[in-house]
Amino acid sequence: MSTYVYVGNLDAATTEERLGQAFAATGHPVKSAIIMRSPQNDRSRKFGFVEFENEEQAAAVIAGMNGVEIDGRPVKVGQVRERPRPRDGRTEGYGFGRTHSGPRRSGGAKRKTR
Repeated sequence: MSTYVYVGNLDAATTEERLGQAFAATGHPVKSAIIMRSPQNDRSRKFGFVEFENEEQAAAVIAGMNGVEIDGRPVKVGQVRERPRPRDGRTEGYGFGRTHSGPRRSGGAKRKTR
């Protein structure tokens, strides 16, 4: 089973290829390297994930790569934490508590009914 490692504080110019090469230099084979990008403008969000074959390799890389400079910046390396589920039980999107669809009324005033 594959294990992912979080990598933060990346330089905006760091590529996925460069990230994979830096982690492969530890002696553990990298399955994939992904840098998260903004959907609006495709700029780097300056963090990503590196995939390894198993948890032992990931643990060794976390201990060895945390604080190492990649493209002039010391990276933060850690275990991937699962995103918490929303309280209302939904599994997708960012609802922020809104369960209905449609525009909000402006002004916050309630409509009078007769």
